[in-house]
Amino acid sequence: MSAGGGAEPGADTPSSDPSLSELFGVFLRLALLGFGGPNAHLALMLEEVVEKRGWLTREEFLELMAVTNLLPGPNSSEMAIHVGYATRGVSGALVTGLTFLLPAFLMVTGLSALYFSYGSLPAVDPVLATIKPVVLAIILRAGVKLARAAVVGGLEVALAVAGVAVAVLYGGWVVPAMLLGGVVTWAAWKSGEPRDAAGITVPLPLLAMAQSSVASVLAGLPAWALAGVVHLGIGAVLFGGGYTLVVLLQPIAVEEYAWLTAGQFLDGVAITQAVPGPISTLAAFVGFAAAGVSGATLATAGIYLPAFAAVLFVAPRFARLREVAGIKAGLRGISAVVAGSLLGVALTLVPPAIPDMVAGVIFAASGVALLSGKAGPLPLVLGGVVVGVLRAVVG
Repeated sequence: MSAGGGAEPGADTPSSDPSLSELFGVFLRLALLGFGGPNAHLALMLEEVVEKRGWLTREEFLELMAVTNLLPGPNSSEMAIHVGYATRGVSGALVTGLTFLLPAFLMVTGLSALYFSYGSLPAVDPVLATIKPVVLAIILRAGVKLARAAVVGGLEVALAVAGVAVAVLYGGWVVPAMLLGGVVTWAAWKSGEPRDAAGITVPLPLLAMAQSSVASVLAGLPAWALAGVVHLGIGAVLFGGGYTLVVLLQPIAVEEYAWLTAGQFLDGVAITQAVPGPISTLAAFVGFAAAGVSGATLATAGIYLPAFAAVLFVAPRFARLREVAGIKAGLRGISAVVAGSLLGVALTLVPPAIPDMVAGVIFAASGVALLSGKAGPLPLVLGGVVVGVLRAVVG
């Protein structure tokens, strides 16, 4: 997607494409410091890929976010894959996708082994309490920047406001709202512009995979294979981001197969939030409960194979389709809703992120540092981790 040109980072045209080693370095740093869930990951990617290095423009980044939200799989992980493909093709997609995933997978698998061996959870609450207000400031800043790129007229303003409202009031309806936003701007374009001379009809890829299998066949599988099959089915229908995995996985892992108790499942969610990287590595915790390291590996592969397949199927076609006038018109509406929903998500995170005066001070200090340019998101997250660890040690 991007092209050489040497533009300044964050400008309207991207700078020269990165090498694979540069992609590896950036996404390894994101993986190791990517606390706070998918929206925080997207905010950090925006800072590193667009603002700091100019590998993509804000508009390109928004369009990739829009498409990624319409594909099955963990959103922030798919965005990492998509950025890699946009800059370096298939090899870039593999580098960014695997680099973003593997550190979290290894940490969650290691903590799972300790947890199921000793039945205890590391003291992570002080770390989370310190990181959350920092992450909130980062998400708000990213939402404002993306809104500036997405809102180019009165119609986009209305759609962005609608995105904020939907995210705050009806979070589960964000994806339908995005689709509706695309239809609105497409219809506005259609009513005022002639048809494309080529008359291109854009097929919508059907990427969903069948999750159901014959119960007797599943019952006959060894635990490690069953974990992989179950997570593959979930990964194929995992729309709406990594947190949706919690909703889809809990009844299967706890109630249907009884791999762990409800309390253990909640502990697994806490562990995935206590480490950097995508929350979808909850699959590793559940897979470990089912069949140890082999179960963790296959469960994680089951979640991520559909994500890689979806992006690699769509990405080669997206560069061409995004130049079609009707597609560009629809993407404007989707992008406006995406930018608004990111701001809306940030608003919903205010109560849990700022429960007391200390968190409020951390949030305010982080916001000032970000707006003044005296510190970027990653140093602030690292500082939050250090302060949180010290609070945990001191007690």
